[in-house]
Amino acid sequence: MASYRSKNSHGRYFITDGLINKSTDNPIPLLGNPDPLNTISIDILRSFVPLNILSDDHLKTISRSHEMDLAVLGQSIANAEILRDSHLFLVSGSVDVELDDGQPLRICGGTENSHLSLGDSFPTAVGVTAVEDCQIFLLNRSQLDAMLCWDQVAKTLALDFSANRHFDEDASWMNTLLRSNLFHKIPPYNVKSIFDRFEARVVKAGEVIVHEGEQGDICYLIKEGCAHVSCVHNNESTMVAELLPGRCFGEDALLNKTTRNATVTMKTNGVLMGLHKRDFLALMTEPEVATLNIEEAVKTVANGARWLDVRSQQEYENDHRADAFHLPMHLMSLKSRLMDVNTRYVAYCSTGRRASTVAYLLNQQGFNVQPLAGH
Repeated sequence: MASYRSKNSHGRYFITDGLINKSTDNPIPLLGNPDPLNTISIDILRSFVPLNILSDDHLKTISRSHEMDLAVLGQSIANAEILRDSHLFLVSGSVDVELDDGQPLRICGGTENSHLSLGDSFPTAVGVTAVEDCQIFLLNRSQLDAMLCWDQVAKTLALDFSANRHFDEDASWMNTLLRSNLFHKIPPYNVKSIFDRFEARVVKAGEVIVHEGEQGDICYLIKEGCAHVSCVHNNESTMVAELLPGRCFGEDALLNKTTRNATVTMKTNGVLMGLHKRDFLALMTEPEVATLNIEEAVKTVANGARWLDVRSQQEYENDHRADAFHLPMHLMSLKSRLMDVNTRYVAYCSTGRRASTVAYLLNQQGFNVQPLAGH
């Protein structure tokens, strides 16, 4: 029987006794080496919703950390719990999706009904069974929503940069920073605050910025100019790389207590943007956002509030609440102008993470938005 390999931080998924299960404590050991034929390509990932709106960086992360698995004829692939906690995508082959009324629906890979995860296409599904050999892969819902949050907030900020002449001088390095894997660790609530924490430093050619072996507490991004990186080997200093505008260095100082592993010296005059470790750690703290459970949310809407759907266009078109105002996260700056500051809104998505982020950001602008808790 095949095993499902997933190396994400939310625990591994594996197939045993014909059913995909989840374990965070004692996962069944994976047999054999990863099969390159099971690698999920970027093109395959981009064919699914909402993965199609993820940045290339996050798609590459998923491609590196997840693999497709083969489910064989008659195999029970998932139950209601798995479908609730995970996105189950059908790459090829056919499955029967069992609904809560006991009726099965036949779904074939590559068709319109398979572009969304099976749990999203059929919210009342309680099980999935392979009716022929098929390829599938799973993504933890919370993990995916965290990526979606970051990407959508970053796109919103990029639109702000391009529309605001005030950012003309800084737009390039700001957009570069938003694509940095290091800053994907910061909660999306705090993304906009990153730029307020950076301090500019004017530097001259020949100036040593960091020394190999010293303790570091600042990360730098090159806004203007270029630098070279050197390491000492056999008592001789050797240049190993050149850093151009847009490159970060010294990131390890923000995450670890390790010493600098190289020396960075300015090759030309320039300007660096520096972020201190204390500021980075402050940005890692998520603000508390009060949520509503489903009963409270329904009652709030019945009393005059309006649903606010913050998912992607295709997710919204597949299924949405009656009279919901659609506000995709990446269009928040543009479409929020159509919202009424005197109206109360209840934001929702698939896990509550995107809804909480949008609620937090909109409330800072004077709106009255409460998110629906993950469900």
